[in-house]
Amino acid sequence: MDNILERAKAIVLKPVETWQVIKGEKVGINQLFFNYAAKLALIPAICGLIGLTIVGIRLPAGNLMRIPFLSVFMAQAAGYVVGLASLWIGAWIMKALAPKFGAKADLDLALVVMIYAMTPAWLIGVVTLIPGLAFLGLFALYAIYLLAKGLAIVLETPSDKVVLFTVSLLAISVLVNFVLNALLTSRFYAPMYMQMLSS
Repeated sequence: MDNILERAKAIVLKPVETWQVIKGEKVGINQLFFNYAAKLALIPAICGLIGLTIVGIRLPAGNLMRIPFLSVFMAQAAGYVVGLASLWIGAWIMKALAPKFGAKADLDLALVVMIYAMTPAWLIGVVTLIPGLAFLGLFALYAIYLLAKGLAIVLETPSDKVVLFTVSLLAISVLVNFVLNALLTSRFYAPMYMQMLSS
């Protein structure tokens, strides 16, 4: 776990140098996925579970609402699985688009970029311990900068095409995440909040 946190700290604080190190590494994709992504993605899932069930949400009327554990657990578990699956979807999209931007079309490298670029989004998930601090989640946008640097260094995207490649990936990701989040909301989150408001 110490190595995971050291790498997470490095990619956030020294992205250019760390991407160069990552580029030269020979790490198995399964190892990276299960030992890095799957573990860091637990941060927002577990913190969100604690925040909604134990800490609670302060409603406009002033009363404190806590959502039943099972409802939150099911929603967070589903979000966790979908979030990890979206890494693979994003990597496939990145690989498919890469030739159009003069970048390497390599699925393993694309997944490496996806995973490490998501690091700040997972780390800032700790703020979901206190639902009222959700606005700090804007720090997750730093992932866009990491993505651009990863595309340039790891996939060797020409400098004049990095921005367009990044924007294209973001546009497609927004559409994919909209569909995935709509499914999660309709199946888990909407009933959960309706139950909360009616209690």
